[in-house]
Amino acid sequence: MSHISDEDKSLFAEAVQGTQKLNPRKTVATVTPKSQPPLRHKRRSTSPEPGQLFQGNDQAWPSRVSAFEYIEYQHPNCSAQDFKRLRKGDFKTRFCLDLHGHTELEAEKALEHFIHEALQSQARYLIIVHGKGYHSESDYPVLKNLVNYRLPQIPDLLGFCSAQPKDGGTGAVYVFLKNQR
Repeated sequence: MSHISDEDKSLFAEAVQGTQKLNPRKTVATVTPKSQPPLRHKRRSTSPEPGQLFQGNDQAWPSRVSAFEYIEYQHPNCSAQDFKRLRKGDFKTRFCLDLHGHTELEAEKALEHFIHEALQSQARYLIIVHGKGYHSESDYPVLKNLVNYRLPQIPDLLGFCSAQPKDGGTGAVYVFLKNQR
């Protein structure tokens, strides 16, 4: 066994100051996830294949948005109650895409692939981190504007909005997709 110096001991004591020792006799209850009943039938996805999601959707770009501008889109089929929950970030998400460091073309391909995978996995709530464009060579956040332009073109989209500060604020969006079941 190696010798621990007094300096290391004091650093350790300082690091754990204010913590409590765990009682080894206490047990922690673990929650086992309930198994979900099997699906009776699986609906065939009507979502386009990867590489076709944005094909033929070359609408005019909306006006550019700035780094700190709040963005949102609500499909007419999205209820006000669901959209309010989306704005609050009041949902569990399993899928997150971080576009930091991507070029515009790479980001578009990654976004399309990500949405396709989410639809195939029947995910409904997503987070996309596009950033605020601080390191962009242009005078506006390129990836944020790309996301704001492309998301409304997705047939299975119910809505999206800028995230809460804890999830990235105006540098990220919450996305709400139609139920694929």
